[in-house]
Amino acid sequence: MCRYPLAAVLTATLGWLAATVAAADLVIVDKGKATAVIVVEKEQAKAKQAAEALQSVLTKMSGATLAIVSDGEPVPRGLVQLHVGHTAAAKKAVKDIPAGFDPTPRPEVFEEEGFVLKTAGRKLIIAGNNDGPYKGTIFAVHRLLERLGCRWYFPSAWGEIIPKRRTIALPKLDVRSRPDFAARHVNAGGWIKVSKEERAAYRVWAERLGMTSGTLYPLVGDGFLASLVHPKEYFKTHPEWFAMDKSGKRKAYWHQAGWYYDRYTMLCLSNEEMYAEAVKNVKLALAGKKKIGVVTAHGVGISPPDGVPYCYCKECQSRSMNFEYPRYVHRVTQSEEFFGFAARLAREIPDKFVSTMAYSLREMPPEGVDIPSNIMVVIAPITCDVKHPNTSKLWRRRDFVRNLRNWRRYTPHISIYDYNPGMLLGSWLPERDAANMAINAKVYRDIDIKGMNREGRLAFMQTWISNYVFAKFMWDADTDLDALKNDFYTTFFGAAAGPHVRAWWDAHEKLLVEDPMQAHEDLFINHIYTPAFAASLVPHVEAARKAKMTPAQKKRFAAFELIHKHFMAFTEMTAAEKEMDCKGASAAAAKMTAAKHALNKIWSFFIKVHDPPRMYFVEGRKLLFDKLAAKSDGSKGDLVFALPMEMKFRRDPFNEGIIAGWQRPGHADGAWERKNTFYTWDQQDKPEDAAGHDWDGIGWYRATFKMDPKFKGRTFKFWCGGTINEGWVWINGRLVGHCKRHLWWGHPHWFELDVTKQLKPGEANTIAIRVYNNAEIGGLLRRGFIWAANPDAAAKEEK
Repeated sequence: MCRYPLAAVLTATLGWLAATVAAADLVIVDKGKATAVIVVEKEQAKAKQAAEALQSVLTKMSGATLAIVSDGEPVPRGLVQLHVGHTAAAKKAVKDIPAGFDPTPRPEVFEEEGFVLKTAGRKLIIAGNNDGPYKGTIFAVHRLLERLGCRWYFPSAWGEIIPKRRTIALPKLDVRSRPDFAARHVNAGGWIKVSKEERAAYRVWAERLGMTSGTLYPLVGDGFLASLVHPKEYFKTHPEWFAMDKSGKRKAYWHQAGWYYDRYTMLCLSNEEMYAEAVKNVKLALAGKKKIGVVTAHGVGISPPDGVPYCYCKECQSRSMNFEYPRYVHRVTQSEEFFGFAARLAREIPDKFVSTMAYSLREMPPEGVDIPSNIMVVIAPITCDVKHPNTSKLWRRRDFVRNLRNWRRYTPHISIYDYNPGMLLGSWLPERDAANMAINAKVYRDIDIKGMNREGRLAFMQTWISNYVFAKFMWDADTDLDALKNDFYTTFFGAAAGPHVRAWWDAHEKLLVEDPMQAHEDLFINHIYTPAFAASLVPHVEAARKAKMTPAQKKRFAAFELIHKHFMAFTEMTAAEKEMDCKGASAAAAKMTAAKHALNKIWSFFIKVHDPPRMYFVEGRKLLFDKLAAKSDGSKGDLVFALPMEMKFRRDPFNEGIIAGWQRPGHADGAWERKNTFYTWDQQDKPEDAAGHDWDGIGWYRATFKMDPKFKGRTFKFWCGGTINEGWVWINGRLVGHCKRHLWWGHPHWFELDVTKQLKPGEANTIAIRVYNNAEIGGLLRRGFIWAANPDAAAKEEK
């Protein structure tokens, strides 16, 4: 495979733009006048699209418009000819232009893509594979334009760089390029709304970068499984074909529109009649005799619904191998049952693909199941650490790579479905996906997977250039990241300001990777994203602001400054929250919201503004802070006792705390250690080993406080910022409540308990909190406090 590395492209680009036209160059625009014609392959839509894109950009660059003619039409003498697509001249000059599309299941499937750029006398051949889903000629045009200095760093005109050149010359070219990965896709938006206009702009941008438009295999997603025997058609007559819940009832999801819905319905995988009907329906759909949305011309996609769907009937339970991997799903897995079902179906249609998903209860490869060669697996590692790259020795990323290699032993048809941004439910803080991708792509190429189909989002204030970097590394895993960054920052912000803006982003990347905490939500990195770190970034911003920039670069810098202000406000918010300053936290959250709205106004791709506010984003956090302030500032109630920044703490490795009376007021806790109550214990303890395993198990927090007698007769509540993953609270030795287990990235973590009967005004009171962490992240989170409700407020709440 022959590719041109990005470092060489950037060096060559700068050389061409600075040098005078050489005698061997093909001059296609001379002092604003077109000296070339675009010859396009006949009746080929993608070639036509590529030719029009080439014409449009060259006009923007030079003011000259090159004529487009169809292959075979007369061309005026003396003009340079740019042959776009498989024209007669292109076929004569290049004998093996990439072509063909054969979706037949085989290890090398979907590897026909590629393009050529080749000088042939006074002609330039710009051609690639246009068959099936491929867009080789479109990619070829844009790689040529990149060599002329054009850049598409971000979607739409905001991220476009088109240099002005009155004269455009092309040196002799002989380039043949094929991608390292067949699948190279990032969806514009997963579960966040994206407008038609935004999707259209994103689609054009992705094509310019050489991304694929979607999965090459049959599409598979959450809930595709029940489409094979749709509950609308079968549930009333065959309820036994559908999954049984724990209570013994067969279930199918009832849609509010008045019909059964397949995407949230689970099948009973052990039912043989259901299997036979599913096979019959798939074969009918492949023959064009029945319409099933998950069946395409070259196969079918199947996957259970999102979450942890399971069938609890006796037969399914008896077939379970009872494998449990608590670090991933905290349930008995069903890899054996589901992939056994998928393997049987795949053998029924050996010349077609069966696409599946390794996600949730099915993340692990099945034991004892023979996987046929036409099974495709989308691996969706939702619990994976996003702070560290694939070469990390930390266990979450390390085991993801192990798992990926294990899957590859089963089948060559592997793609990854991950998330960008990786921190799904948070505050839109800078990530290091770009830096990680430079490492991860090489690992993926070594393992020999087909590529990646990522769930994206319009959150470029958080993802920054990572999608641009992704596209480059998916085509060529040996791309030079440093050269890519230098090109971007210098071009986008100017040679003087660019390095300072880069230093700001690079500082975040460095901080994230050096911290051993493994996470994919930013609520677990507030111990490193601190006001002190934010202050260290200010000199970079100030230096960039003073640097020389063009008007366009100044506008881009103004947007970057808003990202900086947003980040500064985040650190202010968490610092105030840590000190139980709810009003200060609310004010900082308002600053963050204002920055988000301003960024959205500049360019909607920076961030989507959510209305009504979602409680796990900053707008929802502000509402929470306002409610908490009212509980403690006298308007709704008064503060009685705030959990100390540090409480007495003890691990309970043998679960003896309750029996030993650790919850009782008189228990001797003088030898206990102390633990911060704002951060989880994973954020403050050293890992247990070099692989970054943290303490998994039970931990106890204790504190004793004297309660002012003035509160006598009031109603008391304990608001807790969170117990991850499960918590129990005692006041003066009496159990007052239990917070059930939540996933470590789930929301909300906070809860509130009525402690009126247990508290003793005017006396010493003891609070004990038991936290159970089952192999994830553990401990108290965001502190907590006891408050006394005003009599009128308590009456209203009770009413």
